[in-house]
Amino acid sequence: MHSTGSKAKKSLPWLITLLPLLSTTTGWAETKLDTSPALELSYATEKGEFYQLQSKKGADWSNVGHAVKGTGAPFKGLYPSADYRVISPSKEWVLVWADEFNGNALDLTKWAKEENNYGGGNNERQAYRTDAKYCSVKDGNLNLSVFRDPHTTNDGKTQPYSSVRIRTLKRGDWTYGRFEVRAIMPKGQGIWPAVWMLPTDSKYGGWAAGGEIDIIESRGSAVHETTGALHFGGAWPKNTYLSHSYKFPKLDASEAFHVYALEWSADAIKWFVDGKLCQTRTKEEWFSEAAKENPHAPFDQAFHLIINVAVDGGFFKDTTQRADALPPTDFPQTLQIDYIRVYQWAD
Repeated sequence: MHSTGSKAKKSLPWLITLLPLLSTTTGWAETKLDTSPALELSYATEKGEFYQLQSKKGADWSNVGHAVKGTGAPFKGLYPSADYRVISPSKEWVLVWADEFNGNALDLTKWAKEENNYGGGNNERQAYRTDAKYCSVKDGNLNLSVFRDPHTTNDGKTQPYSSVRIRTLKRGDWTYGRFEVRAIMPKGQGIWPAVWMLPTDSKYGGWAAGGEIDIIESRGSAVHETTGALHFGGAWPKNTYLSHSYKFPKLDASEAFHVYALEWSADAIKWFVDGKLCQTRTKEEWFSEAAKENPHAPFDQAFHLIINVAVDGGFFKDTTQRADALPPTDFPQTLQIDYIRVYQWAD
């Protein structure tokens, strides 16, 4: 296929699937091979334009995979035999990345697990560990769990809790877009789940000069609200932040799944809960010590996603919450995510 709306017709050599071989008294017998045709699809792209491949099912066209952003080079791919077309979306959000968590394990082509025992710079009390116990995928949901499992590293550092932190670093990052998360939060005091973003290459310096975008943060048993924030300015301790909270009108963050979304453009960053706009921050409100002449910095570079569940730490410094007050039967404390979807705007 070489142009929008055309039908792909170029056929590649046959794809071959081996059927089970049949044994005979003299050894392995020859068996018939089952074959099916495949198509190589090709179309020209313009740099910065989005393209969506579609296949025909009956009288309808449906999307195949995610939208692709053109590079100026032709797009090529191998697909099963069918009728195809490619469309160029305009004036809408297009899906460019997603994890629906429909398998039976974390997709390591999209996520990496971190191993860390040192409190995340916030005096947190969890060890981030890579065991499947702390990170599982079941029944269409990602489960990130905290257990009261002490862990000691070979330098003698001990944390009383074990949890998990995953990220898309070097697997997926984006400059601008809509980030959508459907999730249900744990309720235990001192438990700190978060979905957030850091710059991949941090061209403006170390934290928080390079910026940080917090899509969701939930503060332990204060699940009647959710919070979001931006961190920016200079490198610590010359950094600053802007934060906000949103109170749920009915079922709280632990009682039901809610859809949390963040829309990020060059000029503004917006937070939504269940479709309701909660907060807007504009470029006039943030700055970069390293690039004061650039009104978009530091939020004009590629950021990747991070999900973790922390325990205690600086997020609770003005509260009396502490995870040690939870009875053993309250563990594990689990952040459950139905999906994460990333969209970008097609002009």
